[in-house]
Amino acid sequence: MPNFIKYFLAVTLTTIMVVNVTFLYGQGTSFGVRFTPSLVPTVAVENSSPSNVFGWSHFNLNAGVYALKYFKSSRWGIKAGLDFGAIPNLVGFDAPRNAFGKGGNTDEQINTWLRTSKDSYKALTVTAAFKVPIKGRYFEFNVGPSVRFYDYYRKNGYSEVGLTFNRAVPYDENDPTAGPPDVRVRITDLDLPYLSFPVSIDYVVRVGRRSQVKFGLMHNISSPLHGELEVQMYDKLYPGSFRPRTGFWGINIQYERLSKKASTHFEKRLRAQKDDKSFRKSFFAESYTKPGFLAATFDMRLKKDRNDGVGFTFGAGLGNGYLSEVPTNNTSPYKQMLALPVGINYIIGQKMHGLEVGTGLTPQIPLENVRDGLRNSGTVYTGRIGYRFQPVREGFVGRIAWAPLLEHIPIQSNHELTLGNVAISVGYSFK
Repeated sequence: MPNFIKYFLAVTLTTIMVVNVTFLYGQGTSFGVRFTPSLVPTVAVENSSPSNVFGWSHFNLNAGVYALKYFKSSRWGIKAGLDFGAIPNLVGFDAPRNAFGKGGNTDEQINTWLRTSKDSYKALTVTAAFKVPIKGRYFEFNVGPSVRFYDYYRKNGYSEVGLTFNRAVPYDENDPTAGPPDVRVRITDLDLPYLSFPVSIDYVVRVGRRSQVKFGLMHNISSPLHGELEVQMYDKLYPGSFRPRTGFWGINIQYERLSKKASTHFEKRLRAQKDDKSFRKSFFAESYTKPGFLAATFDMRLKKDRNDGVGFTFGAGLGNGYLSEVPTNNTSPYKQMLALPVGINYIIGQKMHGLEVGTGLTPQIPLENVRDGLRNSGTVYTGRIGYRFQPVREGFVGRIAWAPLLEHIPIQSNHELTLGNVAISVGYSFK
């Protein structure tokens, strides 16, 4: 696609966003920021060689800033903004070492899983917004196009990964006489704009007369990137394709600032709750930024009819990765262990807003045979300190916390501390 078309699309969408903010500013207009921890599915691979080439699903973070305008006396609105994200380009490879020359050991199995740099992007997004009132609460539905522009480090619009094995003379990509690498993955056409369609549904929570937060789910519908695959083994070159998927499922967390005070339809609803002397309970979907835990957890207070005080949690989900036995159909041997988080916590704050501190542990169990003892993590010990929103009645609840991790590493017989970890949760609270 010619560059002038790409620039025309960018200017058109930017103009829509500016018009929305400038000329429609007033009642019903808000400005927000969005964070979406997400799961990107495994890549699509076509491989004609005797080797096993694979990619794997990966946790990621998508974010954005936006303006939202609801038209007067209408549930319909328009939302326009700028998004930021990245698509992991994760390459894994299984094959006999003796298929690649005689430079060393010839009886070993190659099991390489390479984390390369991500293909980052910026996107201009315009969606239609629609309010859905249900029993005195508001949900918001959004759908519309998004145009992505990828960053790349090659002048001709591609990124590339090359792997070599068992060669007597080391491979040099700058030496034209060295021949191709044994495995090459090239993601092409990154200089073109890509179209996707984000769809989301969010629960709207008023936290002030001019501010609100939203918790929900987002599904980004998009085609895979273009990618080439070459495998050179047993003195033969096998072509194929390696196409990272660009869509994702994510947990949507947004904060908005309204241009004017909210109408009476959005005033806080702190209705009196009958004192039935029962324990407050919550179900959460929770994601950690590192190492990528995703779990469903149950939380309960140990003081009747109170949001604050001591409580406990337990749940189940996906933990760290490991390599299973070697597959032969271009599927990933990279698996995630069953994670079983349990913990205790303490909340300071009797009403909707609270400070939560806690600790716990998460045993991790592999569900398949681990290849050659390649299990890189065992029990994880966690801490937590952060903000918790929980209504005084039943309703949606959200948490964000700093959550340092201490991991037991069986393969090294030691422990590893990870301080740069954030936990994000959304769920539902009830009695």
